Amino acid sequence: MLDFAAREDRRALEELWLACFGGPQEYLDFYFGRRFVPADTLVWREGGRPVSMMTLMNVSIAGRAGAYVYAVATLPACRGRGLMRRLDGFAKEVCRSRGLAFTALVPANRPLFAMYEKLGYHAGFFLWEGEASIGPASAGPAEGGVFPCGFAEFARMRAGYLSRFPGAVIHPQRELRYIYEELTNFSGKVFRLTGREDCYAACTVLEDRTLWVRECSAEDPCAAARAILAALGLKRAKIHSPDPFAGARRIPYGMGRLLDGDRPLSAEFSGPFYMALMLD
Repeated sequence: MLDFAAREDRRALEELWLACFGGPQEYLDFYFGRRFVPADTLVWREGGRPVSMMTLMNVSIAGRAGAYVYAVATLPACRGRGLMRRLDGFAKEVCRSRGLAFTALVPANRPLFAMYEKLGYHAGFFLWEGEASIGPASAGPAEGGVFPCGFAEFARMRAGYLSRFPGAVIHPQRELRYIYEELTNFSGKVFRLTGREDCYAACTVLEDRTLWVRECSAEDPCAAARAILAALGLKRAKIHSPDPFAGARRIPYGMGRLLDGDRPLSAEFSGPFYMALMLD
């Protein structure tokens, strides 16, 4: 049965989350304590318990409201029965009833792009992915510094950065604050870099001690990555950027669709399109 989640579903939803995404429990406590909104969590129930889920987050493009779809999961024993297609249809009804113009998402892996295409999504968000590293002879730029960046400063700088992209996916302040807190509480940091230019970088340190620069407003993200590597005592960085840089390759990142006929976002919005720092 299609339904909205309820507060009393928390334990069942945690079990569903763990079965599909894994832990740690600290993250579940953080998410369900700070971000869980029953009216934005769509579920398929069997025997009264959620066995499949889909979550909506408020976003906008060019001032028009939409929804970012994430935490899409079905218990392994219940897969292959079309539950996700039913939830997707329910999500469209809910979003249309709220006057939303579009939905967008980030597939967890490359094969899922084909699955979401069958649901009417179109690949519309691309990033450039590359690497930077430092060794004994290269410790990053000498001038300037790397400092922690608080939320208010980050929000201000990011708003200026996203103004470059008419088709940027924008989070309202409440959602952006949650993303910032999630990042800084779980292996991530937001830095302000000063010197030749004043910029920010939102980063995660991966389990293998690779620095993942998820978003950076610097003109040269490789130089910024090297400065952060030097500050943290790390050696290697993976970089995502909306702009090409030396050695980078273009990769598909996100998908979107208009709720009016499952058309691509480009049918209504002007590019360039950009989406990053999503709960993916």
